[in-house]
Amino acid sequence: MKPLIYGYMRVASDAPDDELDDIEQQMRRFAEVEGFCYATTFYECQNGSQAAFNELAEELQRTESHHVVVPSMSHISAHPILLAHMVQRLELDAGAQVVELCDVR
Repeated sequence: MKPLIYGYMRVASDAPDDELDDIEQQMRRFAEVEGFCYATTFYECQNGSQAAFNELAEELQRTESHHVVVPSMSHISAHPILLAHMVQRLELDAGAQVVELCDVR
């Protein structure tokens, strides 16, 4: 059985749907090429919110999954200290590794 991988991205209110679909398809292709089963994408739609991120962390723990793909780390946070804290939370709470899509192209 292939390990699960989850996607996470922040979505601007004015982001075109076709652009979001394209990014999600890129994450799905990455998962397939790397031998993962792509579970779902968690979308953070409200600026400054961490609701979807918290749901992702809970889902990783619930499913005992350890992999997350993001379009870029800025989708987690543009602020370096908050970014480090949030990635560390995924690592410590769920043993998860976060992979940037832009790093694997």
